[in-house]
Amino acid sequence: MSPAPGAEATISVRMYNVGFGDCFLIRIPTQQGQRRVLVDCGYHSQGKGKFSDSELVTQIKADLEGESLDVVIATHRHQDHISGFGETDLWREIGVEEVWLPFTAGKEAAQEEPALAAWERLIEGVPSLVDERGQLSPAAAKAMGAREPGEQQDAAFMLWNARTNAPGIENLLRGMRRKNGVVGPRRFLPEPGKDAPYELETPALPGVRVHVLGPPRDPKLRKQLSVPSHWGVAGSGDAGGLDGPAGSPFGREWRVPVDRLPGKRPFKDKSLQKIAGFNIDLLAAAKAVDGFLNGESLVLVLEVGAAKLLLTGDAEVGSWRNILGNPKALALASGATFLKVGHHGSHNATPLIFLKENLGRKTLAMISTQQGAGNYRKGIPRDALLDTLKERDISVVRSDVSTGQSAGAFAQPKDAKWIDCKIPC
Repeated sequence: MSPAPGAEATISVRMYNVGFGDCFLIRIPTQQGQRRVLVDCGYHSQGKGKFSDSELVTQIKADLEGESLDVVIATHRHQDHISGFGETDLWREIGVEEVWLPFTAGKEAAQEEPALAAWERLIEGVPSLVDERGQLSPAAAKAMGAREPGEQQDAAFMLWNARTNAPGIENLLRGMRRKNGVVGPRRFLPEPGKDAPYELETPALPGVRVHVLGPPRDPKLRKQLSVPSHWGVAGSGDAGGLDGPAGSPFGREWRVPVDRLPGKRPFKDKSLQKIAGFNIDLLAAAKAVDGFLNGESLVLVLEVGAAKLLLTGDAEVGSWRNILGNPKALALASGATFLKVGHHGSHNATPLIFLKENLGRKTLAMISTQQGAGNYRKGIPRDALLDTLKERDISVVRSDVSTGQSAGAFAQPKDAKWIDCKIPC
């Protein structure tokens, strides 16, 4: 694909400073004119940047200057990625040709996968545990009374992010319309009968090769949370400040070495399962819900001429295992000339081994993030991640660092409301 004669042979990516969240407006030159893609639209209540939801959608509308969005991508259903889609009145003024969501957001998925239906029921109960301000309900706070304050904050952070956003979901599924009032296609990726990686073609993006790398349809892969040690990020403790196994409330100092375990267990497996059930609390549940929603995150490569944009959402272990273990998917990801760093720079979203051994040097990268108080956001984005990007000569900018100037491929206004990136194609 090549742009129309006389058109600028560059892709423009605008990363809005939403704080702890994601919102990217991508402009792509094609032989049939410019195409516009919006990837996510939201922020977390405990990590607000320069915009409220209504201000963000209003800014997007102004930036579009009357043009429609050809594709809206909601990578997954965490509030910090979809809260802005709940501004339904404002979205009626913006034309949308197509909407893409993970296949787990479709009704058929829950019917075909019983475990997914169970997760959905758990998520539906989240609003009774945390309020709209991100504070634990009195009953939830009492249930977590034995936890440290930092752990209670972690649970509240994750539970608020998993709150159902009924107006936003309804808008994504049925509300957004084309300029003529017609509801455009909804694509649930990977599409039925297909699994990642595969190539998607759509008239909404003529000449653009869209590669779907995740999420995997295999539920066993999506449930994986434990970070392999050879990825270079295990035991970082960035997620909630916990240093135990995934979902464990205990640090390493409480774990008995394997060589000291008794040869015969004092309890039968059935008894151990009952004991474990008695000890499940809100922190464990919050971590489980958080990991589930990140596990459904879309991972896409948009290939435009010589440019390849790797859009990772908040994809975690399951998707990355699938990518690293599949030669075709790994080749597509490794050839990226632009990287949207996953999950705000957290420990379980970007394998350092991928950056060190696969991703090409001098790739352009953007991190939508915001550091803050509390264990959950402490150390995000990770120093090890930033150091690795620097070692690989990867030019990276982050939304929460203000420069107010242009530098290389990046430009930021003085008010630091966004950062623009130009990508040759």
